[in-house]
Amino acid sequence: MQTRRAFIKLLCGLGAVALPWTGLPRRLQGSLESWAVRPPVKFVRLPAEEELDLKGLVAAHLERTAWDDVNFLTSPDLGGRRAGSVGEGKAAGYLIQEMAGLGLVPMGSPKQDGKPGFAHAFTIPEAAATVVERRLVLRPQAGLKIPALNLLGAVPGERAQEIIMICAHYDHLGIYQGKLYPGANDNASGVGCVLEVMRRLVREEIKPKRTVVAAFWSAEEMGFLGSQAFVENPRFPLERLVAVFNVDTVGNGPAGDFMLWADGLNSAAKVMADAAAQAGASASLGPTNGHNSDHISFARKGIPAVTLLSRSWLVKNHTPEDDANLLNRDQLKLAAEVLYRAVKTAAFR
Repeated sequence: MQTRRAFIKLLCGLGAVALPWTGLPRRLQGSLESWAVRPPVKFVRLPAEEELDLKGLVAAHLERTAWDDVNFLTSPDLGGRRAGSVGEGKAAGYLIQEMAGLGLVPMGSPKQDGKPGFAHAFTIPEAAATVVERRLVLRPQAGLKIPALNLLGAVPGERAQEIIMICAHYDHLGIYQGKLYPGANDNASGVGCVLEVMRRLVREEIKPKRTVVAAFWSAEEMGFLGSQAFVENPRFPLERLVAVFNVDTVGNGPAGDFMLWADGLNSAAKVMADAAAQAGASASLGPTNGHNSDHISFARKGIPAVTLLSRSWLVKNHTPEDDANLLNRDQLKLAAEVLYRAVKTAAFR
């Protein structure tokens, strides 16, 4: 068993070293299971972007809603979308198809042909799951690294050098002690809102003044590792970022009751607060109480960034009860509306 385990770890280690330098090969091939952690982490084959069937997809994708996205991402088939798992790989495949179907411009790492893809590859450590104050948390461990993917696509603007980013993490916690953690509010709700806004922009067929980039981060639950990997190895100069609007756990609680996390009322936070007021909602700066989200990776670089979240975000957070039944559809629609209005203000003027 020791020999077998060492061989498996060697293969994983070689893959972890090779993947970031290959620009994400056309296929993440094979199926590899680690005996060292539970639940097992596997590699999954993602569809090569040139293999996607794009005939008629734009119309079909434009008909989808944030609620459709939530239902797909919380399906038991995705196994809770733990970073680096088969389930997260399926979620990544879904998001790639959505972005390609909407005609977004890929903003990720170069493919084998030298052209950018949607995926931005990086590596993450294994993680140990533990329950803290009735919430499941993942703690990164030293040692073996495995591949993970951020995903980025854009609607180009007239001033292409100026970028407004809207983003959400798409990973969650996986399966623990036989129980599925669906992650409907955290953070299928945020992913659905970002997709909803991009669909709306595509439907309008109006070129924005500034480029709008949609980004989906992996490994947020392990300490914002995906967004940190991006800011340390960005696909474009970070000084092009005018504002970052992050959405996380926005789908539960009373409709219109939001709050903001930011390093003070910066320019991005002001735009988001004004957008909420325009939409008939409220969103003011609130305490993090030791928590945070992916906006922090950009704030540390001096970029105006803000996270929109429900004021009730902690209810059933990081529990198996965070499923679609927890969400308030009116709250989800309002969150997408707030994000849309923020983008319209920041990118169209």
